[in-house]
Amino acid sequence: MLQSDVLLLLLRETSVTEETSPRFAVGTFDTWPQVREALRDGGLRGIVLDSLNCLALERIFAGKHILAPDGKRVAIQLLPFPGNVESIACTSGVLADRLVQRLRAGARSLGDALGHWLIPRHAAGFEFEVRAGKILFWMQIANSDGERRAYQCLLTHSSGSVGVHDLFAPGDG
Repeated sequence: MLQSDVLLLLLRETSVTEETSPRFAVGTFDTWPQVREALRDGGLRGIVLDSLNCLALERIFAGKHILAPDGKRVAIQLLPFPGNVESIACTSGVLADRLVQRLRAGARSLGDALGHWLIPRHAAGFEFEVRAGKILFWMQIANSDGERRAYQCLLTHSSGSVGVHDLFAPGDG
């Protein structure tokens, strides 16, 4: 296995709790090495990455082994939205779980699923980036200090826009 085929996720079991409204800092990346560098930088900035997800076309994950610090593979969840031409995939975690729920509820596309929580412009933008072959890196954040550090990290390494998004809609509780 080549080093370029492995992405080590710096996950720790600590402070982010399962809440009804998970909050994420989201950055767009062109390549896995960029994601890897953001992870390294995040660790140097003291970011505790309790929960993160990578969201991309299934083919972007092809040949990649995503590993947690304990060396175990992180599962890749396929998201076969009927309205998307190519299959989308997401590393297991809070985002993947929420997207699977939306898929089962009848969401026809990634944009449709994300539109349950996000304003239409943001949901459509994320779908456009994924369809263009980009990697969306979602870092769950627990507090304002974590948000600031995540923003600094993502702004330094992301190839596109960076934002903070809550995955909550009325009736989700």
